[in-house]
Amino acid sequence: MRRAVFLDRDGVINAMVLHPEFGIVDSPANPDEVVLLPQVGEAIAELNRAGFVLLVISNQPGIAKGKFTKRLLAAIQLKILAEIENAGGKIDQIYNCLHHPNAVIEELSVRCQCRKPKPGLLHEAAHEWQIDLESSYMVGDGIHDILAGQAAGTKTLLVSAQKCYVCESLNTHEARPDFIVTSLHEAAGVILALEDGNREFAERFAYRCEFALAKS
Repeated sequence: MRRAVFLDRDGVINAMVLHPEFGIVDSPANPDEVVLLPQVGEAIAELNRAGFVLLVISNQPGIAKGKFTKRLLAAIQLKILAEIENAGGKIDQIYNCLHHPNAVIEELSVRCQCRKPKPGLLHEAAHEWQIDLESSYMVGDGIHDILAGQAAGTKTLLVSAQKCYVCESLNTHEARPDFIVTSLHEAAGVILALEDGNREFAERFAYRCEFALAKS
């Protein structure tokens, strides 16, 4: 059985996009908006060298909402993959949930099992790649990523710029990340420390809700 690192995409691999005219932050809607976050390619390369399968697990409802097309999504993904490869890393496969319960495209207006926080895509990927989920990791920047990882049985790492910022929401949704980190690069460091048996280093990033709330 293989080990995998499952990655959310937006906010973990690439930066979100500010649309000041609408006052919102959203996923890239075209390749020109794709910007990798710092040291992402290097982090993925380190995980590649450690023998992990690298799989992206992403909710991408933009097509369902009429914001962009399948062709644009494919172009966005090609740019992300190319920039990661230019930095020495490799994503083995991307899994997208295209559904949304409020979709404007009827065939995508589905309450599915693949949209996070449901673990459907992780189970699909685990089946196709013969992944041992208990020996694998889910890295994401949202509560739904953590819940999906928990449901699938992986260890979970939350990427959050402010460690205390989402503690109350995590509690509300009973999401319990094993670790909180500030970037994918830091997440890779924690994962590699765990694999090397260096619990002392990894424990610096352990999620301790009571401590975090007391300091927030």
